[in-house]
Formats: sequence, structure tokens, C-alpha cells
Amino acid sequence: MDRKILILAGIAAAGAAIYLTVGSLPARACNRTAGCTMDVLQEGHDMMQDGRAAENMRAGQENIAAFRRQQAADEAAIRARAARQ
Repeated sequence: MDRKILILAGIAAAGAAIYLTVGSLPARACNRTAGCTMDVLQEGHDMMQDGRAAENMRAGQENIAAFRRQQAADEAAIRARAARQ
């Protein structure tokens, strides 16, 4: 009888250790009801409040403008090369 109790105690301890280890994984937040969705919404709200959203939009617009300038320069180079031939 004592051996069965020790085995059950060992199994319980191992189960508790596994449960505590699994609970610390980053994906745990996504297993909550509406966890990931609410985290994303909260992050978006926080970004709007502290100005990060506007800063990121400005950086994105600068990247788009740089891409368009590069694209126009590439097209001009292609046209110039075609005109020389």
C-alpha cells in the first residue's frame, strides 16, 4: 500500500512539474479565450496613444516614397538604355 502511495505521489509531482513548465511557454496567451485578439487590440490601442502608430506610418510612407523613386530611376535607366540601342 505504501508503494502505491509513493508511486501516485511521484506521478502527481511529475504532472505538476510538467504543468508548470508548459504554462510558461509564450503560446499560452493564445490559448486563453480571446487572448491573442485582445492582446493585439490592446497593443494597437497603446500604439495609437503613445504615438508609435503615427511614427510607424510616417516611416512606412517614407519607405513607399523611396521605393517609388527607385522604381522611377530604374525605369528611366531602362528607357535610356533602350534609346541608345
